[in-house]
Amino acid sequence: MNPLISIIVPVYNTANYLDQCVTSLLQQTYSNCEFIFINDGSTDCSLFILEKYKAKDSRIRILNQENKGVSVARNKGLEIAKGTYIGFVDSDDWIEKHLYYVLLEAIETYSCDLVLSNMKAYFNEKEVITSYDFSKNITLDSDYIKDTILPYLLENDDLFSSCNKLFKASIIKENNIQFPPKNALSEDNIFNMLYFNIIQSMVYIDYTGYNYREVEGSATRNVVQHNYFQNILLMYHFDYKSGMKLKFSEEEIQQIKAIKFLKNVVSLVHIYFNPSNKLSFKERYSFVKEMINNEEVQNEIRHHFGLLFKNSNRYDKFLLKSIKQKSTLKLHLATMYSRYKNR
Repeated sequence: MNPLISIIVPVYNTANYLDQCVTSLLQQTYSNCEFIFINDGSTDCSLFILEKYKAKDSRIRILNQENKGVSVARNKGLEIAKGTYIGFVDSDDWIEKHLYYVLLEAIETYSCDLVLSNMKAYFNEKEVITSYDFSKNITLDSDYIKDTILPYLLENDDLFSSCNKLFKASIIKENNIQFPPKNALSEDNIFNMLYFNIIQSMVYIDYTGYNYREVEGSATRNVVQHNYFQNILLMYHFDYKSGMKLKFSEEEIQQIKAIKFLKNVVSLVHIYFNPSNKLSFKERYSFVKEMINNEEVQNEIRHHFGLLFKNSNRYDKFLLKSIKQKSTLKLHLATMYSRYKNR
């Protein structure tokens, strides 16, 4: 009998967290699952740990590949998945024991194409739950998705994770929806945009069963390995209009993209000036200087400065002014003061 749910887990050098991740999967109260681990060229003992668990539980499948990144790993998992439904878990995270029982019950009860739940994140020992203002526990139809969900996806970053959702494998495979292999930081964004754009129905449940852990070396913190700015440029250049039937004019889409792009630039100022990363101060300073002098950054901040400035707090207003003035020094001093104040 084929598993009803395929759970895809890319693994790259997460030996310190892998036991907790695998154990949380194997202890799920819904058992008709397969667990597809794609070992993405790990150089630590991650593969040994996976093989140890595989010897004890036949639901585990291991696929080895050279290090090609999380997108290629997930796409490989999608190719071999046998389940009717698809879930994604990151190998440094863990899940509550009822997660897939709850997600499966919801997607079958409401006969929909996707179920969305909340997510709990841990940042520097601080716990944050991401939830949404969408209508709960009712079938959300294609009009609601087009009018509410897709605009939210365009404007915000907190819905893009693939890990707090349950997808239909048939929709993914029939429409050849994949994670883009050349974008290590925004692969979830595009995958979700493509999936949400096709589906006819979904349900949002106010349930939190996924635990996200921010760790050193993760894609969202590894400034040495990943070029954050190039990734947000890729998202900024993504052609939403031709690829999707969005109910926006070109001008509206461009404004949404520009505002989000500039907000991401502000966020990157903080990330690059964080002294805990592995770059020297000179390298971090150079990254920020190059970013804020970028022609597209300056063009968009000239066009949208008033709107952003009006909706920002005093601190962010100072950052926006400094970006507009191309003052890397002011940005450094401001972020340094912010870290000191929030210690």
